[in-house]
Amino acid sequence: MAEKPPEEGYISVVDEEPEIFELLKWDSSHTQKPEQPPRPIEKPRSPEKRVLKPAELDPFDLNEPAFIEAYRLSKDLARNLCEELKPVMPDSIKSIEFSVESKVMAALSFFATGKFQKSIMGKSDPSITQYFVSTAVVQVAEAMNHPAIVKKYIHFPHLRQERDIIKARFYMKYGIPNVVGCVECTHVPMARPDDDQKSHFNKSYHSKKVQVICDSDLTIISVDATAGGSYSHSHVLNRHAVRIDLESLNYSGEPCWLIGGSHYTQKPYIMTPIPKITKKSPVSPEKYYTNIHAQTHGAVVETIKQLKSRWKCLQANCNKQFDPHTVAMMIVACCVLHNICNRRGLPVVPMTQTEERLEAMKQKVANGPIPRKQVEDANGIQARVRLVERLWNERRVVPECGAPKKRMSKKDRILEHQPHVQPPPPQQQQHHHPQQLIHQTHHEDMSKRPRIISMTTPTYSIGVPPGWGHYPQH
Repeated sequence: MAEKPPEEGYISVVDEEPEIFELLKWDSSHTQKPEQPPRPIEKPRSPEKRVLKPAELDPFDLNEPAFIEAYRLSKDLARNLCEELKPVMPDSIKSIEFSVESKVMAALSFFATGKFQKSIMGKSDPSITQYFVSTAVVQVAEAMNHPAIVKKYIHFPHLRQERDIIKARFYMKYGIPNVVGCVECTHVPMARPDDDQKSHFNKSYHSKKVQVICDSDLTIISVDATAGGSYSHSHVLNRHAVRIDLESLNYSGEPCWLIGGSHYTQKPYIMTPIPKITKKSPVSPEKYYTNIHAQTHGAVVETIKQLKSRWKCLQANCNKQFDPHTVAMMIVACCVLHNICNRRGLPVVPMTQTEERLEAMKQKVANGPIPRKQVEDANGIQARVRLVERLWNERRVVPECGAPKKRMSKKDRILEHQPHVQPPPPQQQQHHHPQQLIHQTHHEDMSKRPRIISMTTPTYSIGVPPGWGHYPQH
């Protein structure tokens, strides 16, 4: 049987290169997009592996005022700090690609603002992440707590010559002798600890109770950030080594005192305010002592205020995410930085009104009321009585710090001196002889008397306040 002829348009499936397949290939190659080679899959880089590129913004490109406002230190002080911390920085395998400078600048930015992410010149730096900043803060704080760094910048006077210098400055500035420092405690908040929560809770929140001792120049000479927020002021001082040194010095015959607030108990080595002495109390030796004590104790109050206004990470609304050990290291690190700035005379960034009110409220709630029944030390009371008598015998006129009084008019001055005498009529004054007028003015109008400069007016030498010409002996 003969095969059926193929129909028209029939295409054999066995043909290797049919013409219609060629047309289909040509059409698809011109109408469809060419296939791109597959891209290699890149793994996301972890934050700690990001390296600060040279093209990114450098904090040292800022001008000096903007740099100080952002990092609180000047450029030369920041570079010197980086060089000092390099030998004592802890080793870290994860963040080994980061330089010491980048870690120090990130930590300084957090200490100054209390915020993790920071922008430079209004542009955010992609290398500054929360993980990197928190790691840098821990490492830099640990390095700044190295004994060599702490002893260099925070030093309590252990030598007799050093104590005499501090005593002389306190006496020259406030008029109170034998003072080697002012002491006060402040609370720094932290996260809720896993262990020992009771000792760190201060009736309102968890905190570290920091004991600060400063000199007359607002330099911190001792800091203790190990105690929890539940302890009292006196308990923190009694467990500190400074108390042992002061007791030994007073026992050996060298009077050395600390000036403490109302929360402390009177001891032979610490002078506290006299209870029940207010501004309305009459003038007395006790009132005079209270005024001088308040002025002197204001040094440590101002020191703590500058410390927290310069380093905002210590304020009441920060550090809610750090553990007690890290917060204690941060406190010591900020005290070291405070002394560095204070010795150079760098400006202090003031607190806002909201920050001041919040800080005052938090501190008041954390400290609680002043204990009414305190165990009085008989030797301490006698030491304070002797100091009160000495200050009263050596008292001098303290210049008023208030606003200057307005100048009185000529008529008011006349009425103030002679309210019962009325000035004569103008027509009678025209007939008076000049000498008679001068004589009458000398007796009637006390405000027109010529000023007589006495040759016995005391003269003041440079650096020596009036009223005393030598440093008091013990």
